[in-house]
Amino acid sequence: MASPPSDKKCRLCGSNKLVLAKKSDLTTELSSVNFSITDSHYGQSLDLFSCGDCGFLQNLDTAEIGRYYEGLEDVEYENTREPRGLQAKKILAGLKKYVPAGRLIDIGAGSGILVEKAQRVGYNAVGVEPSVWLQQRAVELKLPVLLGTLPHPDAGTGYDVATLVDVIEHVDDPVGVLLNVKAVLKDDGFLLLTTPDVGSFFAKIMGWKWWDYRIAHINYFNLQTLKLLLDKAGFELVKTSRPNWYFTLSYFLERAGQYLPKILRFKPPAILKKIIIPLNLFDSYEIICRVKKKQLF
Repeated sequence: MASPPSDKKCRLCGSNKLVLAKKSDLTTELSSVNFSITDSHYGQSLDLFSCGDCGFLQNLDTAEIGRYYEGLEDVEYENTREPRGLQAKKILAGLKKYVPAGRLIDIGAGSGILVEKAQRVGYNAVGVEPSVWLQQRAVELKLPVLLGTLPHPDAGTGYDVATLVDVIEHVDDPVGVLLNVKAVLKDDGFLLLTTPDVGSFFAKIMGWKWWDYRIAHINYFNLQTLKLLLDKAGFELVKTSRPNWYFTLSYFLERAGQYLPKILRFKPPAILKKIIIPLNLFDSYEIICRVKKKQLF
């Protein structure tokens, strides 16, 4: 059985008790294509190691991962802007119960879909996005999305809320990312994040064929490891829920077809691109948390 890189430790708890749980499926040189938001190579991943102390499942040897996101282009992502906008509206509706208005920063903002929807419901919203191509799409739409990551010289501080929608599973330092987020929030600021749940029913019954095993995902959280992440970064949990996602019927059928024999796969008719459906398989978490209050003594 392979061993993790000798100088690596668990990203969450720092343990060196790491065991190879799954070998890499990658057969070509790693590139930005592998990190496409709409990548459909389900059931594939890089080497994944399980921590013997906290149970966190992670890839440990993706060097300079940021450069892959800087070069990312994803035309299909833009073609699914409408259903992704419905996802953003649903997320924001739940967030408004805790932060009804104020300054919002969306981390990993893509082409600004959530930023746009947040502005429409009353937030003073900006985004930060590392992909040059996606950030340029936002600029073309006159949406305030900054190029880069946190810390960012033009992002400022004093935000009421931050959002990370399907971001934390992609980063090589999840604790560091949340610490950077906390640094731009107010002392009573909130954070909303979503991420796949590796402890979910479908993740367990699908095994390594689960659709959220993907090359781009290098962190796999369950509720226990999410709580550990929040605690280490100085956040306290407020609410957990299972978010709805939205797809065109055409997109859904094409993706579901990945699990069928090739002879049974078909290209859905174009008219199905106009039909949008909600889907909740209860295999993702939506977490609302807030900055921990400072102890006075």
